[in-house]
Amino acid sequence: MRAEYKRDLNRKYLVMTDYSDGYQTEMLIRNPSKGFATIKKEEWDNETRLFYDITGKQSLEKGFMKRKITYEDLSDLLYSISTQVKECRRLFLDVSGLVLSPEFIYRDLGNERYCWIFYPGENDPGQILELAEYLLEHIDNDNQAVVKTAYELYRRARDGSIDAENLYEILKGDDTCKEEGEEIFAETFQNPENDSASDFGEISKKNKIEKTIDKIFALMKKQGEGKDFETEKENDFESPLPLFSGDSGNGNETVFLNLPEDNTRKLVSRDAGIPDAVLLAFPCVLGSKRESVDILIEDKSVSRMHAQIDEAGGKLYIYDLNSRNGTFINGIRVVSEEKEIKEGDEIRIGNLRFVLA
Repeated sequence: MRAEYKRDLNRKYLVMTDYSDGYQTEMLIRNPSKGFATIKKEEWDNETRLFYDITGKQSLEKGFMKRKITYEDLSDLLYSISTQVKECRRLFLDVSGLVLSPEFIYRDLGNERYCWIFYPGENDPGQILELAEYLLEHIDNDNQAVVKTAYELYRRARDGSIDAENLYEILKGDDTCKEEGEEIFAETFQNPENDSASDFGEISKKNKIEKTIDKIFALMKKQGEGKDFETEKENDFESPLPLFSGDSGNGNETVFLNLPEDNTRKLVSRDAGIPDAVLLAFPCVLGSKRESVDILIEDKSVSRMHAQIDEAGGKLYIYDLNSRNGTFINGIRVVSEEKEIKEGDEIRIGNLRFVLA
């Protein structure tokens, strides 16, 4: 599925080419649905291009870079998918047009509701498995309910026994036992001679999914034996990280900090009354919604979750979180991809100016 991003004044669009007969697109344009992204279409170079309005919305991939997926998060997601399946039926749309790739699942940062893309083309039938793999990699391993449900979703997606139309049913029957899961895992991933394993990619070495499943079963086993597994959790990280106890907005919890080598990096404010922002942990979300950001910037021009700064290989990168008033580097607006920022660069968040130091 080929996609690009465009901006038009203060609106941001996901743009895809429509290769269908246009009937389903017209149905959605003429019958707007709160759950689907608003669509407009344009004819260009003998092609019909669909513009999905994603202003103020954040992709699922970006949304869970900062925190783990809880059982409530997973329930909300699956319930929302179920709701959109019903909406597809109401509008006589083919359910296969509901895009389930994490890259194209959006959430409105204002009301925290999901916003779905309906693409009337040849969608990848492996989207359910892609979504299940993503969820499994990002769940809270301390939460037994989300562990069991996410693994059962992955197992059924891998076997091809679940699709968008019965996805929510998994919440009504998530009694998958650990023994069954261990047996399936061993059969699929730990036996290179198993023909069925070849259907799911190379197994010569463990990928992220396999490591995650290993970790899940190890934690579940320790929980079942009543043992303390705090040491195990700390060892899951490649290197020791300093800890501090703080309030994330959802109660006190232990937070792992990934400190850069030079922890004095900061955004120096150029506006009176706006404090400097010290960059301590990555990814670092900037915005005006106190309970959801790492750096609070209280100004009317700043969106609730406005921008995110990441660190990789000693370099810093900034990504605009579909903010209404934009993020700029030296006067140039950050549109869709993350952009590297260097010392001395002027970073504008809404109407506020900072210099990276």
